[in-house]
Amino acid sequence: MNARRAARELALLTLFQIDKQGNGSPEQAALNAVLQRESIQELMLSSVRALSGEAEFQIQSAADKLAEVSRALLTYEVEHPSNLETPLDAKAQPVPIPTTREMVEQIERCLQGAEYLFEALRIPELVTLLRQDDVQEYAVKLIRLVAEHLPELDEALNRNMDDWRMDRLVKMDAYILRVAAAEMAYVPKVDLSVSINEAVDLAKQFASEESYRFINGVLGALAEDYAKETGKTLTGVYRP
Repeated sequence: MNARRAARELALLTLFQIDKQGNGSPEQAALNAVLQRESIQELMLSSVRALSGEAEFQIQSAADKLAEVSRALLTYEVEHPSNLETPLDAKAQPVPIPTTREMVEQIERCLQGAEYLFEALRIPELVTLLRQDDVQEYAVKLIRLVAEHLPELDEALNRNMDDWRMDRLVKMDAYILRVAAAEMAYVPKVDLSVSINEAVDLAKQFASEESYRFINGVLGALAEDYAKETGKTLTGVYRP
């Protein structure tokens, strides 16, 4: 993971923290109130702590998945007809494996547990990056750009949505769009395709498959507007 990617993730998580502290007030009011009351660094620290808690959750989830597989196989063994016919005090004997479909289901549980572990393992690297000055500086820049230009960003994003509006989106999806749009509109020398691809990666990590496809489509349309306004070009091909 590079520094810019870590900064985008930190900005996203911190904006989400700010929104939660807004107690349901409109986003702009919440951003302004919290940014005046607390330092962004303190909010970013809170985000890092949340990541650490997420790592613990992922590891526990992986352990739970593997325990489910173990229990399922042991239950299958104990309740197999060949063991049910033995005396109650006899030790359960190994039995033939279940059907391929049942084994595939158990393997899928193991793979899910492995995915949780993989996600947990990336967090120490991310936390290390988040402590770097350049990462924090870029995250602060993105946070302030979103806070200062929120109405304009939402208006631009709304123009590129069909049958949706920013105030109707899931909060995480909305902030992924805002961070990307702020970078596209106000950060020079960052290719539009880079901003889109990074937003898609964040959506894959924090949102659903449906969400990241939606986010990709909205930002792809928005990029055409910003290419004209900023002079930036789509030098790369963003993900379909």
